[in-house]
Amino acid sequence: MEQCAIGVYGLGVMGKSLAMNFIRHGFPTSLYSKSEPERNSFSCPEQENWTLCQDEATFVASLKRPRIVFLMITAGKPVDSVLDALLPLLEEGDTVIDGGNSYFEDTKRRCARTERSGVAFLGLGVSGGEKGALEGPCMMAGGSIAGWKASSTLLQAIAAKAPDGAPCCAYVGPEGAGHYVKMVHNGIEYAIMQQLADLYGLMRDGMGMSAGTIADVFRSWQKGVLNSYLVDITIRVLEKQDADGGPLIDRILDVARQKGTGCWSVLEAARRGVYVPCIDEALFTRYHSEQRAMRTRGAAVLPHTPVACPVPTVLQLQNALYLAIICSYSQGIALIGKASEEFHWDIDLALAVSLWRNGCIIRSDLLGVITASLRHGERQLLFTEGLGDLRVMEAGLRAVSIYAVATGTAAPALSAAMLYYDQCCSARMNVNLVQGLRDCFGAHTYERLDRAGSFHTAWED
Repeated sequence: MEQCAIGVYGLGVMGKSLAMNFIRHGFPTSLYSKSEPERNSFSCPEQENWTLCQDEATFVASLKRPRIVFLMITAGKPVDSVLDALLPLLEEGDTVIDGGNSYFEDTKRRCARTERSGVAFLGLGVSGGEKGALEGPCMMAGGSIAGWKASSTLLQAIAAKAPDGAPCCAYVGPEGAGHYVKMVHNGIEYAIMQQLADLYGLMRDGMGMSAGTIADVFRSWQKGVLNSYLVDITIRVLEKQDADGGPLIDRILDVARQKGTGCWSVLEAARRGVYVPCIDEALFTRYHSEQRAMRTRGAAVLPHTPVACPVPTVLQLQNALYLAIICSYSQGIALIGKASEEFHWDIDLALAVSLWRNGCIIRSDLLGVITASLRHGERQLLFTEGLGDLRVMEAGLRAVSIYAVATGTAAPALSAAMLYYDQCCSARMNVNLVQGLRDCFGAHTYERLDRAGSFHTAWED
């Protein structure tokens, strides 16, 4: 076979699927994994334009110059170890792409490291799971612009396509910008998943609905403004039956795990001073879910007194979820925007968000409206025209939030969306008291509404 256009290093679930995607698009592809079982299990019998290598030297030698190596391996130290092995084999002008969920600061450091060897490094955020990797993922590229130019034709060819035909793959900025956008994408994903769970829990515990009935409610929304991948798979999960015909969802343990990107998003929001309560609550709800023994004890002994409250209508539930999802997107976009300013990445927010329109986990019809709004320069999505009647959505979210509190049903990410909305409506916040208290106990000073400057008061006099 001729020398290969690209080499895929790592043949786990995602690496294998991406490799098959390259192969099926006609790109001669070289394959390697440190894992012998992964190497031996790879198969793409309907195609012949691929070669499986048994060591790194043979793998690199099989690639057409300038070489492109696509890493799909575990993030963290394994990436540095593989770079240690590959860099002596690579030459000036070659490109290494890291498609794992790497921390953006690690990507920034690796860009600087490989640049000293004349090798371009591209940090590529890849979203879509196994199916997306095989059929067309969303990919957010950052790092070396030379590396992007060398590999963009291949990457955009295998990417998902948006409704307007644009590839859901683009260069978003230097250093760790690509992995940063992917990190925040995952934070938004956390928030929306928890909002879906909140609504499911409210309908199950607060309204006495069965899993099948709840699935029917979500299905009624799927053809409207809530059309999205996450709503689609929520229906699928709620409908799935166990071996005896009962709803499988009712037997899944209520302890949620996480792999780190949600935590990184929250830490970054704290560092940048960006308010992301929906992402916060989604993350910490997963942590709290692990306290199952304590929660079980609390359910048995702690007072829990519901109060009378009107039951929300299905339309109010729909409007609540829609506005909550808008708030989640708004918070994530604000975080990307702030990081772009502070790191001088110059990220085109409209371009970055447009990549999420297909192929990724948070894809939805709503993203078309959001992209258009960003293109017109509006970064606060609550001010976006074309979302629908905000008064109706706000009333729905408020009614659902009140019902959750009244019935004692925890709905953390929905409640956080209501809190975020109300904070955005607060022309004068109550933190003037906080400033007074800070000055009282620590002489930290405060500013005034009626004159410029910093002031301190002798409060005890």
